[in-house]
Amino acid sequence: MQKLQAFVVGVAMAAAVGVSAVAVRAQDAALLVPADVRSRGTLKVGSQQTFPPVEFREPGKQEVTGASADLLAEIARRLGLKLEYVQAEYAALIPGIEANRFDVASGGISDTEEREEKLDFVNYMRSGGSILVRADDQTKYRTIEDFCGKSVATLLGSRVIMSAVEKASEACIAKGAPAIRAEQLPSAPDARMQLDLKRVDGYLGDFPALVYMQAQFPGRYNIAGESYILTPYITSWGFAKSRTGLRDAVRKAAQDMLADGTYTKILSKWGLEGGALPEITINRPASKRSS
Repeated sequence: MQKLQAFVVGVAMAAAVGVSAVAVRAQDAALLVPADVRSRGTLKVGSQQTFPPVEFREPGKQEVTGASADLLAEIARRLGLKLEYVQAEYAALIPGIEANRFDVASGGISDTEEREEKLDFVNYMRSGGSILVRADDQTKYRTIEDFCGKSVATLLGSRVIMSAVEKASEACIAKGAPAIRAEQLPSAPDARMQLDLKRVDGYLGDFPALVYMQAQFPGRYNIAGESYILTPYITSWGFAKSRTGLRDAVRKAAQDMLADGTYTKILSKWGLEGGALPEITINRPASKRSS
């Protein structure tokens, strides 16, 4: 009986130490929050809110949901803040940070060396650009090389994807084929509508978002090549370069979540565990990674 009591007490003490350690880590992260943000009590997040399963609003609802939304909600809680979303089209995310409309640029933005000239990024998920096609056309398109003389749609501000399309289009011309026509649109629903109307032959977007879209409309769409990745990138949250304290607070809280399992649990909830990073980093785009 004494041994059993000692074991129970030991387990209780270990649990208390574990809870205490989590509390200390959260407190450490909260101490990095700039005074003006802490005084305001809110973390303002700029997001297009049309990017499932990363960050979106379900039809008829106002609440923003998704993997990024869940991660940010937990980060805000650990920092002692509340989330406040500001709707912004994808192309307006970086200008919105520069104009101080919000504290964090979110909603599927990716870290690139070019964008790092303007913002700092906290990297939280591995992803990649893929191509959504109509189900009837799935045998026609396997890679971007199959789109010579065809048209594609992508989002305004998707510089990484557009660079890959421009490079592929140049390759088409070099081999005597017509160029790829690209149309940039404000939101994912706009791009999908153009695909439905057969005004474009493919929609280029984030692989997780396209898989989610395919699942929402069974039999209507397919991913080109089933899982073809046009270009890899790292989905991130963007911060003004003058806001290193806030950037570091968010990174610290997210890294603590990775350490205690919360990060992986949230990604798994949305089927995105395959995109989990081994470490929450700052300014490490796909171009600076070996894999």
